[in-house]
Amino acid sequence: MKLVFEVKEKDLLGRVGRVYIKGKRLDTPAFIPVISPYNQIIPPSEMKKRFRCNMVITNSYIIYRRFGEAGVEKGVHRIINFDGIVMTDSGGFQVLEYGDIDINPVEIAVYQERIGSDVAVPLDKPTGLTSRQEAEETVRVTLDNIAKTFNSLGEERRSCWTAPIQGGLYHDLLERCIKELLKYDFDLFSLGSPTPLMERYQYGKLVDMMFNARLHVPLDKPLHLFGAGHPMLFPFAVALGYDTFDSASYVLFAKADRYMLSSRTVKLENLAYLPCECSVCSLTTAEELRKLEKNERVKLLAMHNLSICFREVELIKQHIHEGRFFELLESRARAHPALMQAFSNIIRNDKIMQLMANHTPLTKPRGMYLFSAESLRRPEIRRGAERLEKVMSSSPTCFGMRRTAILIPHKLVITLKLEKLLQRLRKLENYGEAAVFTYYTPFGIVPLSLSRTYPFSQLSYPKSLIRDNLNQISRETLKKLRNLGFETVILIKSGGEPPSWFLEGLGEVLAKEFNVRVVEL
Repeated sequence: MKLVFEVKEKDLLGRVGRVYIKGKRLDTPAFIPVISPYNQIIPPSEMKKRFRCNMVITNSYIIYRRFGEAGVEKGVHRIINFDGIVMTDSGGFQVLEYGDIDINPVEIAVYQERIGSDVAVPLDKPTGLTSRQEAEETVRVTLDNIAKTFNSLGEERRSCWTAPIQGGLYHDLLERCIKELLKYDFDLFSLGSPTPLMERYQYGKLVDMMFNARLHVPLDKPLHLFGAGHPMLFPFAVALGYDTFDSASYVLFAKADRYMLSSRTVKLENLAYLPCECSVCSLTTAEELRKLEKNERVKLLAMHNLSICFREVELIKQHIHEGRFFELLESRARAHPALMQAFSNIIRNDKIMQLMANHTPLTKPRGMYLFSAESLRRPEIRRGAERLEKVMSSSPTCFGMRRTAILIPHKLVITLKLEKLLQRLRKLENYGEAAVFTYYTPFGIVPLSLSRTYPFSQLSYPKSLIRDNLNQISRETLKKLRNLGFETVILIKSGGEPPSWFLEGLGEVLAKEFNVRVVEL
């Protein structure tokens, strides 16, 4: 087997893993720089030294046109002077930009193997943004090219091959394309045509397309995203299950005097400061950068842009490791309205969130930060609420036979020793006949027996989260207490917990159906 994929850690649909290709290792998720075979602003050997970049992508069609048979004799690794993993595109981008190219799919496939490509791409026809009829044609041509390619190469393929997924925004075409691709022995899969959507900031549509592809590609296969040109997209791509992504934007932006940040791009003429500490920005100023000769300025900007791209990937890995990937996604969504739309499309899609919940660890070593109503949709909260509903609806003997519910502020449970708290509660009238819950939490009420378990106690959130969702929390509390058949509800207050506005709001809702008493410990 030429490719082995190992998953080490998971969060949402993102995974930290390792891909082994012909004995070479790539840690994922990974940004894969696109480089020119002959005009490299930053040589890939320097990328490897500075950023531990173990994989690049270059264009086999350009090598074919420029070097011909000499390219076969030299090999792609010597041509670009790089001993890591080399992926070669077949010319699909040129098809998208300029129309047809003067080589057939079998010729370019054989050429990729002959120049020693580690990962090769069949000649596809990118869908881009087009009509339904034209999109159908791109899928037909792509699948026809793949059939010819695999029939010609046979079983003795030397390269790993990636399956180019086309169909664009037409989800049924995307699904049909993947279904046909699964008939072949591909080592990994790659989703095409995101660039036009990115250029138009149509991130909502983009994440829908990305998820639809992820839904139908086997999870044991690495999934690549072609042309993911900006680090602001990286967290969303990884969260939707993409392991690698490539782009030449780092140098294209540099040539246009554009300076990358993790959340946006700024024109060099508008920079008063360099808000970065990379090797470029720490040794120069914005004014000095503007005064440099064009070629030197482009190289330094490209180096900075690369630094931002690789840094964002490392940040993603760390958040997955800590189990806080959703928090990174939530913060990145606020960088641009289009990203917020993408984030909204994700968290409001039940199919996406259920799949994320299924692949998010059941427990985590660290607590969660909640910030807003969007935070309440994260998989751990969703799963915790489902678990809570199941426990409280299937335990009538524990709760339903009792007529009094005692609600304790959750903060008391986590700040006081439990035995000390229980001693105070035992002094309450009818304590022995009551069921005890914690309240003043995003979950509404939680049985005391679960209040110190994950995820009910490992939470940190502002009071505004409770205030902004008070009506929903009150309604859910009312529903749970009603279903359990209680008649009396005792609200415990202690040391300012919960605040009076919460007691008044919840008490007003509960008083419609229960005998409500407020008791201060």
